[in-house]
Amino acid sequence: MLIKPVSLVVALSCGVQAHAQMSAPPIVSALPNVASISADNAAGVLQYCVKKNLVSSVSAGSVIDGLTKKPDITKSPDFSAGQAGQILADKKFSIGAAPGYLQSQACDMVLDQAKRL
Repeated sequence: MLIKPVSLVVALSCGVQAHAQMSAPPIVSALPNVASISADNAAGVLQYCVKKNLVSSVSAGSVIDGLTKKPDITKSPDFSAGQAGQILADKKFSIGAAPGYLQSQACDMVLDQAKRL
C-alpha cells in the first residue's frame, strides 16, 4: 500500500522536471553568432553592458577605448544600436529583452569577439 503513493510522487516529479527542462531554449540557439559583429556595434554593446553591470568595466574598458579611437565609430548607426543593447550579427538580438542568464553571456561573447577586432 505504501509503495503506490511513493511511485506516484516519483512519477509526477519526473514529469514536471522533464517539462521544465524542455521549456527553456538552449543557450546556443538563443544567442547570436557574434563572429560577424562590426567594431562599431561591438563598441556600443560593450558600453551598454558596462552601464548595466553585465560585464566588468575593468575588462571592457581598454577594449572600448581601442574601438572608439577608430574614425567615425561613435557616429555609426551600428554603434547607436549597440548602446541601446542591440547586437547586430547573424541575427538581431536585444540584450535587455533576454533572460538575465543570457544577458551576461551575450556581453561576454561580444567582449571576447571585440578583443579580436
